[in-house]
Amino acid sequence: MDKGIRRIAGVVMMVAGIAFATWLVFGAWHDWEGDMRLVRMAMGLAATGAITGGARLIFWQPADRPSEAAREAGVG
Repeated sequence: MDKGIRRIAGVVMMVAGIAFATWLVFGAWHDWEGDMRLVRMAMGLAATGAITGGARLIFWQPADRPSEAAREAGVG
């Protein structure tokens, strides 16, 4: 995948995750009871996963090519 396309996909994924999390905090019903509270928690975890996945797409570094900082430190 091209680096530019990967970063655009990461930004889109992060924005979608932040929008979903914002809706859960401010827009979703706060009187969910019983099993729906577990569903809401799962949706919150999904939003967190989308944000994390977006960040991984933006700052992705393949394992076979270490970063400049790692090369300078002699790690890679």
